[in-house]
Amino acid sequence: MRELLRVIRRRWYVTVPIVVITVCLSAVANAVLPTSYQSECSISLLNAPSVSALPPNNGNPFLSFSQALTVAADFLGRRLASDESAEALKKRGLTGTYAVKLADNAMGPFLTLTVTGNDPAQVKKSIDLLNTFTAEQLKAMQAEQQAPAGSQIASTVIIPPQAPQAQTKSKLQYVAMIGIAGLAVAFLAAFVTENVFGRRRAKLGRRGQAAAEEEQLPQPPVPASR
Repeated sequence: MRELLRVIRRRWYVTVPIVVITVCLSAVANAVLPTSYQSECSISLLNAPSVSALPPNNGNPFLSFSQALTVAADFLGRRLASDESAEALKKRGLTGTYAVKLADNAMGPFLTLTVTGNDPAQVKKSIDLLNTFTAEQLKAMQAEQQAPAGSQIASTVIIPPQAPQAQTKSKLQYVAMIGIAGLAVAFLAAFVTENVFGRRRAKLGRRGQAAAEEEQLPQPPVPASR
């Protein structure tokens, strides 16, 4: 560590400009890279009224969850992830990117809807749009199979669309990568410069030593003049 500090101190004229450039690039990246925003909401599928009415549910849909509902939720999520759904949502005005998946560690038919974009107002509008579209697609896929009205699965919002939250992690990662790369280049440049000058000093030292040794050699006798 001491040797590292000594090299950096001796070669400050190499490291300082690189560090300054790195700081400037990091500041520019932080200012230029857009901040992304994300909003989420969660929905649950509910059994048909005809199923909820059976004992011991007593008409309460929250007492009649079944594996079939979880399968239906997975099917709905895959339908919403299709190119056709993406195109339909885009035509309705959804911007940014969206995702629909079974909720993490879910013990039932719960779907998490997520929208990510650079404009918080557009993200809020898009998550509302996606929430509405999801309910429509649930009805549509059952209508396509001609499911009787009394047996159709419904949906309800568990967590309403949340206010968009800034997602700074990826942006900070890019800025940190620039900083780390710049410092690595500065250290490498300092050691390369130190190595080059070290070799040059060693070469000059060998030349000086050879010249000194040559001077110490006995001189041949000067012939006497006649």
